[in-house]
Amino acid sequence: MSVSLYDAKYEKLRVLMRALRVDAGLTQEQLAASLRTGQSYISKIERGENFVDVLLFSRWCSVCGVKPGDTLDRFLAS
Repeated sequence: MSVSLYDAKYEKLRVLMRALRVDAGLTQEQLAASLRTGQSYISKIERGENFVDVLLFSRWCSVCGVKPGDTLDRFLAS
């Protein structure tokens, strides 16, 4: 099964990830520094121009102060 960047579920994941960052009080620049990546990469993920892999998702959640498993449960429940 092929997954598109424009799939509604993928959009929902991006919205959730952005909300995690904002709720943690982090700018894209701050999150990028913690993840050792560029701010533009964070922006592209949040805008739907890049896929998110499971390792990045896990690190993103951790930097935002939430457990990846809890976040995934939240995503799947919505």
